[in-house]
Amino acid sequence: MATAGQDRDSNRRSRTEDEGEGAGDAHDDGPEGPADHNDHEDAPPAPAKKPNVFSKLVTKLGLDKPTLLMMFKGSLPPTIGIAMCQAPVVASYFATLGYLIPIITVLSLAILPRGKFLMNLLLSLLAVCFGAAISMLALWSSVQARAHTASSTEQTINSVTYNSSQSAVCAVWLFANIWFGNVVRAKLPSFNLPIIMYSILVNISATFGPFLTTTAAAAAFIKQLLTAMLTALALALCVSILVFPVSSRLVVFKEFTGAIGLLRKTVALQKAYLIRLESDDMFAVATRTDTSPGFREGSKETKPLTKEAKAAKALKEITDKMAELSGKMHADITFAKRDVAWGKLDAKDISELFALIRNVYIPIMGMTTIIDIFKRVSEHRGWVGSEDELPEVMSEKEREKRVWNEVMKRMHEPFHILSEAVDGALEHAGLCLELLPRAKQHGKAVGKAAGADVEAQGEQIKPGEPGFARIVDELVEKFRSRKGELLKTWARETALMTEEEEVDGVRWKFSGEKREREKAQLYVVLYMENLMHASGRAVQELVAFADAKVADGTMSKKRLIVPGFRRLRKWIMAILSNEDSSAEQAPDLMESSPNIVYSGDSYNKKRDPEHLPPATPWEHFGTRLRKVSDFFGSEESMFGLRAACATMTIGIIAFLENTQRFFMEQRLVWALIIIAIGMSMTSGQSFFGFLCRVGGTVVAMVFSLIIWYIVDERRPGAIVFLWLFVFIDYYFFIKYPRFIPAIMITIVTQVLIIGYELQVLTIGKEVAERTGQPYYATYLLAPYRLACVAGGSVVAFFWTVFPKPLTDRTWLRRDLAATLYLMANYFGVINSTIQSSMNAKTGDLTVPGTPAYQLYKAGRKIFGKVMLLLPSMSQHSYWQRWEPTIGGKFPREAYDEIIMRSTRIMGYLTLISYTLTHPTPTQSNDASDEKASPESGEETGGPAEDGREAWRDSLARVLQILKPTHHAILSTLTLLSNSLLSGQSLPPFVPLPRPYEMTRRLMWLNYRHGSDSEDDSNRSIDSQELERRNLRATGSPSTPSQSAAHINILHPKNMDQPGYAEFAVLQVCTTLVCDDLEGLAKAVSGLVGVVDFSFRIDSSESTSETSFGVSGKDSSKGKVD
Repeated sequence: MATAGQDRDSNRRSRTEDEGEGAGDAHDDGPEGPADHNDHEDAPPAPAKKPNVFSKLVTKLGLDKPTLLMMFKGSLPPTIGIAMCQAPVVASYFATLGYLIPIITVLSLAILPRGKFLMNLLLSLLAVCFGAAISMLALWSSVQARAHTASSTEQTINSVTYNSSQSAVCAVWLFANIWFGNVVRAKLPSFNLPIIMYSILVNISATFGPFLTTTAAAAAFIKQLLTAMLTALALALCVSILVFPVSSRLVVFKEFTGAIGLLRKTVALQKAYLIRLESDDMFAVATRTDTSPGFREGSKETKPLTKEAKAAKALKEITDKMAELSGKMHADITFAKRDVAWGKLDAKDISELFALIRNVYIPIMGMTTIIDIFKRVSEHRGWVGSEDELPEVMSEKEREKRVWNEVMKRMHEPFHILSEAVDGALEHAGLCLELLPRAKQHGKAVGKAAGADVEAQGEQIKPGEPGFARIVDELVEKFRSRKGELLKTWARETALMTEEEEVDGVRWKFSGEKREREKAQLYVVLYMENLMHASGRAVQELVAFADAKVADGTMSKKRLIVPGFRRLRKWIMAILSNEDSSAEQAPDLMESSPNIVYSGDSYNKKRDPEHLPPATPWEHFGTRLRKVSDFFGSEESMFGLRAACATMTIGIIAFLENTQRFFMEQRLVWALIIIAIGMSMTSGQSFFGFLCRVGGTVVAMVFSLIIWYIVDERRPGAIVFLWLFVFIDYYFFIKYPRFIPAIMITIVTQVLIIGYELQVLTIGKEVAERTGQPYYATYLLAPYRLACVAGGSVVAFFWTVFPKPLTDRTWLRRDLAATLYLMANYFGVINSTIQSSMNAKTGDLTVPGTPAYQLYKAGRKIFGKVMLLLPSMSQHSYWQRWEPTIGGKFPREAYDEIIMRSTRIMGYLTLISYTLTHPTPTQSNDASDEKASPESGEETGGPAEDGREAWRDSLARVLQILKPTHHAILSTLTLLSNSLLSGQSLPPFVPLPRPYEMTRRLMWLNYRHGSDSEDDSNRSIDSQELERRNLRATGSPSTPSQSAAHINILHPKNMDQPGYAEFAVLQVCTTLVCDDLEGLAKAVSGLVGVVDFSFRIDSSESTSETSFGVSGKDSSKGKVD
């Protein structure tokens, strides 16, 4: 959850005029917002007041206004439910079932945002109504069983006697309903709370069923039970809508506001980090005064950070917050688009705004990868090494560091210009879209502004005012004009290309590792320039969107916003399906292109290795029949079976003659309800939940004794104190979401104990004991509830781990394997996008039905699945800590490393995908566009245009011929995924890709090409292989000029060509992926092992190594051991 300072910022930002609603959502605290000085620029500085003890406590606890409002809102439904049951009319109708009303209001979660609450309400209504119908059927069948098996003497007796047939029928129905409910709960997570209500209804009706002798009595009981639950749901609905309503749109708007603030802060910290890289002493330890807090001479402290590491740490913290917020927005945006509201921006506007903010977020976050780049460069090059190195080595390292310093110095001014544009554009968009509050102007300031000449203000246009978009455009254009300075600085420092050099006559000389490092530096420079330019273009689009909404009147007035039928239909389909729609392509989707399109296997349904696709009607019937057996054998069905067995472990007491009265008198139905609430699929979550439920019940027992006896058992005082304690409970519910199970049990147990005592005071002791449950005082009832909860929790935990537990560690391994496989698919989409963008035959990305659109859609679907898996992995990584370790320790460090590297690889792949779908226009393109303007009367084309087309054609041919490292990355990810899922050992020669492989091979071909021109008879095998691959890829041999163009394609003279910058981004990101992929392979091999039958014999004299097949000494490249 957010800190106290973040809560205060969220409170200030939550006053969105868009929605006109009274409060922000304290349950979903937003992150940091923009700096406070923007709100009061003209106000004189006021002397800071020293906060008192109460203010410090409030700040430390995070008790801001939205949190207090949500605490109050959450405590209202159970309090109103209990107070309502004190009315004689209500109490006489519900009798002993009145306690269900406050309990169901707690489970309804009225503090949820409106969209989520309404979805939960509809599903709860469906579950409760269906459960009532099934329960009525069960009770009717049990009554019929009694009627057909009872003797004539039993039928004439007025008192209820035990009937084994009726009890057996009720037991069978209970077992079947618990199994079915928990299967749905495990299969469809949206039904989690509704199925708990369903289970409560079924448990009460089935265990009370053996005492009902007539159909009329059963119908009256079910009607009473259903009415109590529907009343509770109606009460929760009224509180949710009428008391401090919070829409899902408002939650997303707060997240948009937080994203704007975090992006602005990220840009500022990025600028500070680049400044650190300018200095020669960037690896010096950050200075600290002796009087700084916590400094003690000789004290044990953590390792001091360098200046670069200190700046990187601050930047990393803010980027982690932004990544977390991005995941929140991705999850909440769907509910915001479905919400009904009185506002300004509709669902389409929200979706477009989210896409624009994401387009700003990706390149800005991508620029922070300079931390990883610089860290890896410094580690690989040993910049922080020993002083005992040779002078030549030290001189080379100092020279390389000086190149980086000079490049970063030249980057400072362009980035400063860009940061001004990004910061101003984000603030302008936030003000225009009413996501940020406008600064309040006092009377004098308003008078001066009214009297001032608008033209005299000129450049003083502020964000949020008309015409500010022109300022942003000017800043971005100013940045673009400085684009070539970085490249010139790099070229001058590396002496690779000078102004006097003949461009056409240039021929590189192969100089090994040094030349490769210089090319890597060039790619990093182009990488940063491309991302900076993409950031500027993205904020320009965001500003244009904000100005368009102001211009067309969208932001001038509110209107009723209702989701369309298509969106509602998609909502229902998403609820009833745990998977996205199939990616199988219909034939007519590809008919818009004049070319014949053959789609790959990944577009089709997943194949069954044991069955061919069905061809005959009988085979189709057999396929459907196999789905039935697959359903009953699924993990969800096994979880339902465990839950049913756990329920019957205690529930069987209610259906045996000697124990039936004991079950009713001791209220063991509450143990069944605890089992319904506490059953989980994994053992770690179950053990944690067991501790939470028992601990929460102990706390509730103590609170209940205080509530009841502190007011001397008086009804008004008990209700008030119950509200106070529930109000306090909701603070922990909001601030500590991991402990929600314990807090829910605490609230429900308090409501149950106090509600029962108040119920007895209202209806009388005689009526309360009419059902066979004796009256217990509070000091006895509270320990009995604790015993029921403890017993139910122990049974639930036992059946979670018996006969074989499904551990969170197993689930974590599966999630990691699925993530790696999805990343392999995502990289496959990227690879296909690269190839399709070069041949220009896949159509427009924005036109549905074209291959380019299908690639984009498939990539977006995979990205969404990965975004859902990442929080699941974090959750299981947390739950596994609570699992008892039997045997060896769990390799937590290895799994944490796999999660970290997988997350980073996904970030790099996202950056590649963004770069490919948002290409950067080059200066040559702009120049040609200006020359081809209508006023000039010239047509497009000419030598420059022909040169760009020839270069693009050469790049396309090279990408098709060399296949740099893409196939190796895809193959390695797939191999690691399958090995992690199955637990099978990795092969000894994992095809690990090498960074800059394409650059290295082209440089080698260039060197060989230079030698071949002197002696054609000594033509290298690499040049011959190049021609063979070109013939296979293109179907036509290349001419000598084309071969030379292919070989010299990466020369710095081509850096202004369209696609060169994107190629640089691809190379840098691929290098980072390769580095993390190597660490990923080592971590996975440490878990599953390697197929290696070699042995080593060490002796004092010599060491020998032998292997069956291939010697390990000859396999240093790519071998994982």
